Amino acid sequence: MSGQPERRRVITGRVIQPGEAEPEDHDWQAMTAEQRIEMVWTLTLAAMGWNREAGDEPRLQRTVARIQRPPG
Repeated sequence: MSGQPERRRVITGRVIQPGEAEPEDHDWQAMTAEQRIEMVWTLTLAAMGWNREAGDEPRLQRTVARIQRPPG
């Protein structure tokens, strides 16, 4: 064990029958900004899994450019 407490995910499922209005979902409003970002990151990794090898996480992209003006 890593010494960190085990985190369990809570997933809520809803069945919406044809013709029924979709219920309002305000669960996200009770989350902290950190929890929302983690939720979006989890979805991002799942979506990327369709196009990449398993376990391959993207890295921050950094571009370095050098502009040198002519003398004079």
